[in-house]
Amino acid sequence: MNSYALNWHGKKEAKKEAFSPSKQNVNFTTQNLLINADNLDALKAMKKEYASKIDLIYIDPPYNTKNHKFIYKDKFDTHSSWLNFIYPRVILACAMLKEDGVIFISIDDNEVAQLKLVCDEIFGESNFMAQLIWQKKKKPSFLHTKVAKMSEYILCYAKNIKLAPMLSIESSGEDKPHPLNFRNNPLQELLFASKSVSFSSKVFSGEKGTIIKASDMSKKNVELFLLDDVEIKDGVNVKSFRMRGHWRYSQNTLNKLIEEGALLRVAKIPFRVNYMKKETKAKLMRNMLTKDSYNMATYEEATSEITELFGFEAFSQPKPVELIKTLIKSVTYKKKEALVLDFFAGSGTTAEAVMKLNLEDNGKRKFILIQSNEKINKNFSSLKNSHNTIYKIMKNRVELSQKKYNLENFSFKEINL
Repeated sequence: MNSYALNWHGKKEAKKEAFSPSKQNVNFTTQNLLINADNLDALKAMKKEYASKIDLIYIDPPYNTKNHKFIYKDKFDTHSSWLNFIYPRVILACAMLKEDGVIFISIDDNEVAQLKLVCDEIFGESNFMAQLIWQKKKKPSFLHTKVAKMSEYILCYAKNIKLAPMLSIESSGEDKPHPLNFRNNPLQELLFASKSVSFSSKVFSGEKGTIIKASDMSKKNVELFLLDDVEIKDGVNVKSFRMRGHWRYSQNTLNKLIEEGALLRVAKIPFRVNYMKKETKAKLMRNMLTKDSYNMATYEEATSEITELFGFEAFSQPKPVELIKTLIKSVTYKKKEALVLDFFAGSGTTAEAVMKLNLEDNGKRKFILIQSNEKINKNFSSLKNSHNTIYKIMKNRVELSQKKYNLENFSFKEINL
């Protein structure tokens, strides 16, 4: 059997780094955390307490673009140096995910191929869920010389694909029939009030007329008797009618359902009355996070968001809140007390996304954000506004977001490593 792997100079040492013991002894908590530290040191310090306890991880690591205009370092000498940087961090991330946990990693063309192979090795190829495509710009940049690049990627892996949730951010509601008959209950008579039952066109249209005669409606193992003639007009019963059968509900329960507007329906003869329950079904998320598919926010919106929040452009190319909120929702729509980890926290978009999503669906999700005290590029406007480190920007954004969403009961704890 042929096999292949991604190998590079320094790989063994990088792997050893992930499994080396932490020099830190920290008591972590289950509340929202802001950790001021190098993320590798923080992850090693956390790995014992948080092993298999994180529901969702989102990270936006350096893309290795060699761009000097970013607020943070984004230049590695070689692909190998970038791989040595990311490899131990992803190993530790995998260990912290719950068995049904999911990780999202933002990346662009520079390292997407390498990152995909790294994640295949760490998580297993079978646990690859998707390579999402995010439309990062509304219009292509004039700086591009060979092709107009308008997208980035988000790699998505499950800890265990068999246990991971279906990615979904939308749901569809449909009426599904639930028979009122239940043969294990004793025979009893029910009265259906006037205009309480709707009838399909198969029942009352054409030569069949609009009168259904009282008769034995039993079929197979369902014992059922229509005790009164039923006149149908405009698709509903004109007068009340009685039926005798084995029923799921009592008369009082049926009356209450009708009062609350329950839809009772007859689809065909032999006569069966079904309670049409509205059922919500999750829809699969599409892999295109674009303006056309989800009206997805871009870098332009993200810059406007952070500028409005701070009063100045506090960060270069932050991710938009709507994008991160979408990713979190896609995994935690049924798990509203999820724990979300972002260990390349940057400006703190993930924290604001968690706050906003909780506000929208009454969730109780919590976050852990890790960001170092990395100095800000001396040419950037944040430095002129007393924000000399990325951690300070992140912390301030969390505080400003709390005020923005009027979250009176929100709190967080800081940990310095």
